[in-house]
Amino acid sequence: MTHSLAIQAYWQTFCTETGTDPQTPYGAFAFGDTEAMADELAQLVLEGKKTGTSSGYQLYFLSGETEVLPQAGQIDIILDGREQPIGVIQNVTVDVLPFKEVSDEQAYKEGEGDLTLDYWRRVHIKFWKPYYQENNITFNDETPVVYEEFKLIYPS
Repeated sequence: MTHSLAIQAYWQTFCTETGTDPQTPYGAFAFGDTEAMADELAQLVLEGKKTGTSSGYQLYFLSGETEVLPQAGQIDIILDGREQPIGVIQNVTVDVLPFKEVSDEQAYKEGEGDLTLDYWRRVHIKFWKPYYQENNITFNDETPVVYEEFKLIYPS
């Protein structure tokens, strides 16, 4: 994947300031699917309120690339809604579990809304269901979820 010049420059600054090998693989992404959502969730990461995220497992396979699944230890640059870098995170753990087994603690770590599992379920059903429907995939309580717990490693 080729990153924008702004992302590449941010990576170089991160590597210089942290002593990270510039050849270390990394990704770059924004949370959510709108500019406002990306800004809000990126801010929660910077504030230390968001240390987890989840995604639809089956949606990773639509491109036919299985190596795109997140991994523990993976490093990513978080982007705001204008695709500008705002921080670097590293995955601590990555789990795949049924939607119904996402825990109160995992929902809390996502840092969103009132931090409850009920809130997490409501917003994630609303967010994911259209993607599943447009790809003719059933979404229910057994649907696998990729849950990533991460830590903000830059800025510290």
